[in-house]
Amino acid sequence: MTPKLQPDPNLSFYNRNAEQLAQQYDSKPFTEVHQSWSHHLADIFVALAVNSSTNLLATQANAVAYSKELQILDIGAGTGRDAKYLAELANAQQQVMVYAVEPATELAAIGKQHTQDLAVIWLEDTLPELEQVTATNIKFDLILLSAVWMHIPSTERLRALTQLCQLLAPQGKLIITLRHGPSGDERIMHSVSIQELALLSQQLGLSIIDSISAETDKLGRAEVSWETVVIQFSSAVTAKATVHNNSNSLKTAEQAK
Repeated sequence: MTPKLQPDPNLSFYNRNAEQLAQQYDSKPFTEVHQSWSHHLADIFVALAVNSSTNLLATQANAVAYSKELQILDIGAGTGRDAKYLAELANAQQQVMVYAVEPATELAAIGKQHTQDLAVIWLEDTLPELEQVTATNIKFDLILLSAVWMHIPSTERLRALTQLCQLLAPQGKLIITLRHGPSGDERIMHSVSIQELALLSQQLGLSIIDSISAETDKLGRAEVSWETVVIQFSSAVTAKATVHNNSNSLKTAEQAK
């Protein structure tokens, strides 16, 4: 007899409480929740760099480099608050496509309503496999994991980060927020740390280029705090990939003669 699979307590919680959670999530805007790292968006979005009130100016070289359609992956997209904000950064010069991954179908249903008029594609997928995302064969300029990493057991984190590494564009950025503090309900949450993430990143040719510690909880929970890490490929790895890609392009050009 095939054993009956037990329901995922985290998914059950998110689906059962979707409406209440939507009110919580949407009570805080992207700019407040992600204030600590959002200045890194200027490296990706020429529109943000030009229009930012923090005087982040895009150079002409950046404008050329970022003229392609940007590919963004929001894992654990919830009710679509972050996906909506990122998709709305698109403009006439820079198109944006956001892939929103959310395995909790009730949350995703709300998110689809919030983003129905935007370039957002919703996928019911999960780490560490991300089978549907992998099938797109897309390399992402930005991958965001907000309030997700603590749900991944330590035994699966290397596999999860390896999958994310394979999805990241050579100059792309991976943002991971780390939640500290008790669950407070039936959700399963595991201990996380920047130190562990740094060691895992090093194994995969990734580097933490920025980290923000001791962030207070935006929902006012005194027992909860956050850390955020910004991860990229190490410069040596990126250079090697660039040489490899240029070599392949040269071979293709030679064959076409």
